[in-house]
Amino acid sequence: MAKRAYTSTVRAVAARETRAAILRAAERLFTEQGYARATVAGIAERAGVALNTVYTSVGGKAALMEALAAESSGDERIQATLDAVLGSADGHDILRRTAEGTGDMTRRHESVLNLLFDNATADPAVAAAAERALRRYRGRLARIAEHLVSLGAVRTDRVRTEQILWFYFGRGGWKTVRELGWDWADGTAWLTEQAAAALLTPAAGGRAT
Repeated sequence: MAKRAYTSTVRAVAARETRAAILRAAERLFTEQGYARATVAGIAERAGVALNTVYTSVGGKAALMEALAAESSGDERIQATLDAVLGSADGHDILRRTAEGTGDMTRRHESVLNLLFDNATADPAVAAAAERALRRYRGRLARIAEHLVSLGAVRTDRVRTEQILWFYFGRGGWKTVRELGWDWADGTAWLTEQAAAALLTPAAGGRAT
């Protein structure tokens, strides 16, 4: 029994490693060649596995994109950041942590995010994966908005607070500061201060209106 359990564990670890190698190969090839031109055969070759292994481990191109999206949005560091944000009772600290967390997530998963949204029109499955990623992203910001409102730290209601958080800390805000050539530290500081000015009450560190 012990030997059988050990064998099962070894196989599970090998399967996870194979899947991870396939996803990294897919990410690189999609980035280098574009989603439309990349092939499953090319991904298999890059990962060093048989073509059938890609299909049995993950699936075709759409499934590979969906798996990459799920991997990025399920990053454990995202949940750790959200827990820290929801554990804070200071409005400015909450916005700073939100900026740092969304910036860190965007930086580490920038290639996958770009692949998703740049190729959303290429395949309905990719479009659906991109939409799910956005919903998860906005859902987390909605929880932060609710927390800020419950603390009395903001000058507006939950819906408008969520919208302002999305404006500054969503994909669009980070995409803009990166296109302007700002580094991550500058972007984090600027987005934090702009969101604070737009949202926080004077007592919580925001500008008086």
